[in-house]
Amino acid sequence: MTLEFSPDRSPGFYGLVGPNAAGKTHYLRSLFGPGAALVPAAADALFVGRTVRDHLAWAAEAKPLDEISLGFPESSRLSTLSVGQRRELTFAVALAANEPLLLLDEPFDGLDIDTRTRLRARLIDFIAADPGRTVVMASHRAEDLAGLAEHVIRVSEREVADPVALDEARTRFPVLRGEAGDRKQVLAGLDVLDVSTLGPAWRAQLAQPLDRALPGTTLDYPDDAQLIDLLASRKA
Repeated sequence: MTLEFSPDRSPGFYGLVGPNAAGKTHYLRSLFGPGAALVPAAADALFVGRTVRDHLAWAAEAKPLDEISLGFPESSRLSTLSVGQRRELTFAVALAANEPLLLLDEPFDGLDIDTRTRLRARLIDFIAADPGRTVVMASHRAEDLAGLAEHVIRVSEREVADPVALDEARTRFPVLRGEAGDRKQVLAGLDVLDVSTLGPAWRAQLAQPLDRALPGTTLDYPDDAQLIDLLASRKA
């Protein structure tokens, strides 16, 4: 199926998840058009001219841009830019386009911690400036989406599922913790995804909602990164 995003009806941050070669990039590109800006994956990024200034001039001809501030001179030769600088340039152009729909394809992949942190902060500022925007970001790293994504869209074998709200999905994946008793008996009949142990203590990740903790256990829920990984690997 193909989901139609209407920025005026579907604002928010959507994490696009799924296995490699599932069709995430294909789906992002299907959303690209008037009213949208795209940060392509590093391998797909194209630059025009010999210098950063040349590329910015070309980009401004294609689409009006807000003022751009980079952490390196516009006179820099494109051929000498580092991986982080090339990503910062594509990121800056996309944000300066100030479109209602922003599409990001693995935007933090291959970046060092400092660059990733800086670009993430710029993205947060961009979203905060206009909560009515729609952002769709593909990433294979759940930690890149954690704290940003409000919804998750799973892509598998070119099939695109409906968005799932993280706060609603969280209750479907409770975590039970216990330290005593017969663990197998406690978990019997439950849909258990994983069990880990440390001495007598154990942790069980479930895939079904529970109204309350079971006798001898405590009830908890996965954090955003853990939940995004669960949604990426399991059909909701």
